[in-house]
Amino acid sequence: MFDSKIFITVAKLGLTVAVFRKRSFFYSTSPCWGSSVSEVTYAFCKEFLSLILQKMSGDEIDTTEVLVKLFQKSTKAHALTQAYHRYTLNYINALNYLETLRRQVEFNEFEKWCSRDVRCKKLQLTDLLVSPVQHVMRVPLILKEIEMRTENPQEKKQISNIIEAEENSLRELDDKMKWLKNFERLLEIQRSIVWPSVFELDPKAFIPDFLKQPLAKQPCERLIVSPRRQIVLEGALQLLDSGKPSEAFVLLFDDMLLITRRKKGLHKKKSSITENWASTCNKTTPAHEAGYKYIVYKQPLSLDRFFIHDVNAQDGAANNLKNAFVLVCLNRFQQIVTVHTFQAPNESTK
Repeated sequence: MFDSKIFITVAKLGLTVAVFRKRSFFYSTSPCWGSSVSEVTYAFCKEFLSLILQKMSGDEIDTTEVLVKLFQKSTKAHALTQAYHRYTLNYINALNYLETLRRQVEFNEFEKWCSRDVRCKKLQLTDLLVSPVQHVMRVPLILKEIEMRTENPQEKKQISNIIEAEENSLRELDDKMKWLKNFERLLEIQRSIVWPSVFELDPKAFIPDFLKQPLAKQPCERLIVSPRRQIVLEGALQLLDSGKPSEAFVLLFDDMLLITRRKKGLHKKKSSITENWASTCNKTTPAHEAGYKYIVYKQPLSLDRFFIHDVNAQDGAANNLKNAFVLVCLNRFQQIVTVHTFQAPNESTK
């Protein structure tokens, strides 16, 4: 029996159902997106099991037809995918909210009481919350196992198309997570950034009294946040503009470079997007975790308005500029207007 095709096939199909059905009792208690996952999961599993029973004839089952009807001809799979995407995008926000609830004694007692339910199988609330995120990623793996056991080339191709669609769905989800993580960091930077007024930037400039009030604030205070802007790199470098090194925090976006001075803030604002998500949407340093304020140093530099001069080892040794590089900044008329010299802590960072 254990070597028969029907047992293996039904076992794999059953496992696929379990991926979507497991612990669905818990999701129904979650607001909005949790209820959506529970409802579409139930509809998906109901149709899945119905198709298995319809296509089962004695000890044979048309596995490929079941999968094609379920994943390509039915709307249930698409609805389930969208529900899981919404769930995953809200997952870390839910964890943050859970942490605020756990500050209340009454909630902690309620959570302990719920965890004694046998359906929890001794798992914690956080384990139950993360399970849909983990399970949706297992679907392509299970489908690949079914593909490996399929001998008919045409059926193998059909299953391969389903796998490709599921993997594309996961890539789409990962792209959403990357965008969301990047966008939240932009929001965090915009909340923490300080734009010096024109009086601070050029103290010797004469400004008529009637213009002092209108010019007291910079009009670019909301410059940072843009749906299309990406953070490429950010980190601390040594700036040698005055001849002596001073720390600068440099933010490289896909359209501009921002040189700032960091100042310790009064509080830390927690991120609502996980740092543990398995993707590399940007390369950030732990510096932003400490709640810094960023004082803008001079003006933002458009990426098409400067070029980089790399200081080689020979020139660096002769001028005591280890791991250094120079930004030569131009205006729109190709006139050199300023030069910034930076030193990185090591060659790899440079």
